[in-house]
Amino acid sequence: TDIRSTSLLDRPVWRVTNAEGAQLFDAASGERLKQIDANQAEAIARSLYTSNDAVKSVDLLTEAPIEMQGRKPPYWQVTFDRWDSPTLYISPESGELISRRHSLWRIFDFAWMLHIMDYDDRSDVNNPLLRVATWSALAMALAGAWLLLWSFPRRRKKKA
Repeated sequence: TDIRSTSLLDRPVWRVTNAEGAQLFDAASGERLKQIDANQAEAIARSLYTSNDAVKSVDLLTEAPIEMQGRKPPYWQVTFDRWDSPTLYISPESGELISRRHSLWRIFDFAWMLHIMDYDDRSDVNNPLLRVATWSALAMALAGAWLLLWSFPRRRKKKA
């Protein structure tokens, strides 16, 4: 479905995408390249990461962590050793960056979960709990406005 010329660790490659997924081919020889291994994933992550922090871990994930629920595994998770735990997710088929996450993003994701009241997937902004809370809040606001108007009787002008 797609053929794209790109580079992988300063090596020109062809990225071919079909119904089975993405595959890489050496641009010079046409030889099909193997899937990205841990060392290549770390090298790709280092080339994308702008700081000089050490790599804490490189793991091939077959189950999606909560922060990557929308993405289908497998992918490489490369975590750097820094206070905010920056993490890059690399595709094993194409070597492309899938996503980047860090601790501050994870805190935001938790706050978003509380805000939309979706405690399972953290993505459904039209769930029943949120609808009930929204209509309840609207009903309470309207009741409060009515009580405010009702509690102050209108003053009538006296006839002269």
